[in-house]
Amino acid sequence: MMKPLFAFFAFILVSLHAISQVGSTDSNFETWYSADGSNELLLLIAQDVALYKGGFWDMELVGPGKYLLANQDTRRKLQIIKDGNRHLLEDGADRIPVQAQKSSNLSNRKVGQTDLSGNFFKEDQVLLQGIFLPKAGMPSTIQVIYNHAFSDNQLQFSGEVDEKGRFKVIFPSDYPQEVMVQIGDAFFSYLSMPGAKQVMVIDESSFGGGISSWEMVKGIDFMGDLAVENEERRLLYPEFMKVRQYFLTDSLQKTLEETEFLDYRVGLMNTHVDFFNRYFDSIPVSQIVKDVSIRGARTYAADDLMRYIWLHSGIVEGRLIPVDVSDDYIRVVKNLVTDDLEDLMTSEYSGLMREFTMPMRPSESEITRKNGSLMIYSFLKEKELSESHRAGVETWFDQVKNGVPNDSLVVSNEFKEVRELYRQDFSRFNTLALWNHLKEKISDLGTLSRSSIIAIFLDMNFQGVGEDIPKSIQNQLDSLNLKSEVLAIIKQEIADFERTKNQRFVEGVAIAERADNVLSQLKDKFPGKVIYIDVWATWCGPCISEFKYAETIKKQVPEDVVFAYICGRSEREAFENQIKKFGLAGEHFFLDQDAFQKFDKEVNITGFPTYLLITKEGKLIREGIHRPSKGDELVQQLKGFVEKL
Repeated sequence: MMKPLFAFFAFILVSLHAISQVGSTDSNFETWYSADGSNELLLLIAQDVALYKGGFWDMELVGPGKYLLANQDTRRKLQIIKDGNRHLLEDGADRIPVQAQKSSNLSNRKVGQTDLSGNFFKEDQVLLQGIFLPKAGMPSTIQVIYNHAFSDNQLQFSGEVDEKGRFKVIFPSDYPQEVMVQIGDAFFSYLSMPGAKQVMVIDESSFGGGISSWEMVKGIDFMGDLAVENEERRLLYPEFMKVRQYFLTDSLQKTLEETEFLDYRVGLMNTHVDFFNRYFDSIPVSQIVKDVSIRGARTYAADDLMRYIWLHSGIVEGRLIPVDVSDDYIRVVKNLVTDDLEDLMTSEYSGLMREFTMPMRPSESEITRKNGSLMIYSFLKEKELSESHRAGVETWFDQVKNGVPNDSLVVSNEFKEVRELYRQDFSRFNTLALWNHLKEKISDLGTLSRSSIIAIFLDMNFQGVGEDIPKSIQNQLDSLNLKSEVLAIIKQEIADFERTKNQRFVEGVAIAERADNVLSQLKDKFPGKVIYIDVWATWCGPCISEFKYAETIKKQVPEDVVFAYICGRSEREAFENQIKKFGLAGEHFFLDQDAFQKFDKEVNITGFPTYLLITKEGKLIREGIHRPSKGDELVQQLKGFVEKL
């Protein structure tokens, strides 16, 4: 046993010695990395800008190795000093050992120490910014894409890339997970979490085309939250791709029979787990990366096994032909699903949960079809139908009872007329049959996975297509033993959906028709007034929690204070919903992607909520403005600006 382990250890060290030299910066930049072997980017100096402490700073060179950094009202003096054979980054009283190149000795590197325990079901946001180094033309946008375990949506957020390659994206996050990034030819995933401030420097030239590029280390530097863990993962992922067997698995899904594929895929999972364990024995790796890797191997296997049902036969004559698998097969899949929150971090978890929401197996489909048909038949029995229509219904139901496949049913014109007349009722009963079957199918899963599946099902079949969740289903939710946080999400979605349909806007709400030149519009409309500006997003938990203080504040401030709300990075429907919910009287602006990017350039938004103020003289104040929850402190601050001569 020692010889193979030693060989693996030697292979990894040789490989990483070479690939750790791959940098993501060019000669136009001066880079300084942590000297503890973690290879975290600590400082990047360009012509007139610096990356430091998780963000951009205006930079002025004031002497050899001496820099003056400015970020709005904050100033820092940095210096790179040489101490014998080492360099130190001096920031005030702090002196941090740094080096100009990434370390090639990883055997004793410092690993990530991030604690994620308090970051699950935490409504917050991620600020991702950095610099893109193009191999040819500069792309105009960067895309962030990720799944959500409690809705049917794949969320996408984009940001602008300027002519110097600088980018910024702000997006919501409910729990730690892998997030995909696409910019130019660079497409990769990284670890993020609620509240993270993260920086990347991305070298597009390290992203080649073709399958071989999957096994290449990508030129990315990381700074800020989870930087060390993402650097560890940057080196690990290409090594894993060498044993992943993606294309072989895809081929075997189509050729192997059920038990053969089950044995193959469980065996491959064990191979993946063995690979990770050997890797972790040879090189120091953070606990987060270990957890995501091992859990990912398991959820990836479960997802592949579920996908076999509809990929094995594939598309025949333009139709997807699912296959049946045994209950024992499904039982193996379910045993790969834990009830641990940490499973949410893996990239396949959300997709796996979606697989359970659909009765893909033909045997399942037949059960739900018959149950739905029985409900429809019972419903029609109570209706006053003509003899010919009644006969058409009886003929249809006789075929259903006798097991005639749905695509082989012979239905009369009279039944077609009945079906069209009660089309919505037919759809409702069929969905209720799916719901009843789903509850039974997932009853033996853990609380977290059942909650995720039910949340996705409801979003997929009702709100996601503009339909009310039936009261009969709503009345069951409290008795299903769902995870409390997920149940709260479901109930909030129901309330928002109802409010969007029914409630009118409150008095005093003015939504601007134009979203360009927002600050100029406010100054022109309210000359000589103090304008308090709340910049928010509909998915921002802290933003929403502040709204409940708004009415009290407005009653206590002078009439010369105007309240303006600027919403960005959001959906229009959700924007109007929140205004209705909290009765937010005031001036409102809804900024689409382009309008928000222009506004962002003007004021540099680094997170939601952001509070700004325009003085009576028209000056914009960006720092030190209190939020509504500060109560009397904000009231006194606004009074001070009104009374100021």
